[in-house]
Amino acid sequence: MQQDEFLRFNGKIYVVSKHSENFKEVINLLKASSIVGFDTESKPSFRKGLTNKPSLIQFATKEFAVLYRIQKQSIANEIISILEDENIIKVGTGITQDLNQLSKISVFKPASFVDIQKLAQKLSINNISLKKLTEQLLNKKLSKRQQLSNWEAINLSDAQIKYAATDAYACLLIYEKLINELSKNNNKE
Repeated sequence: MQQDEFLRFNGKIYVVSKHSENFKEVINLLKASSIVGFDTESKPSFRKGLTNKPSLIQFATKEFAVLYRIQKQSIANEIISILEDENIIKVGTGITQDLNQLSKISVFKPASFVDIQKLAQKLSINNISLKKLTEQLLNKKLSKRQQLSNWEAINLSDAQIKYAATDAYACLLIYEKLINELSKNNNKE
């Protein structure tokens, strides 16, 4: 398998928590964005019926990604303001599940979230996992090797950081592709 077959995020990646020196700067970058890829990561549970709350929220544009580390089981007000901002479209897969899990940590009113799986279904695409959508629409593979790693580790590995940024980035690219296809279909009618 060739290396360039895999989708990779190559922009600037910010790994932050509420107490990071550059937290306000990163929030301002997000607030200036009109659309971002979105995802969350949780420490895996290998016990049936047991799920852990998210420990990471990912946002990505084409230029930068923000990996926000949830600490002490609370989401910073500045991040909540992004989640509630109607002017920032947040695109991802399985959004309902992510938002349900995040709402167990902090109360917020989600706004302007788009689930790319629902858009894909409008185009009669049936295999709608992020990995399959990446292959079908972007002609790239999406590595899921880090998916079951420990997202609560004190320090995230480089592989985890790249994985998390790439997942959110993939959502953004797929969204753009789906919107383009949907608008082509609407123009044909």
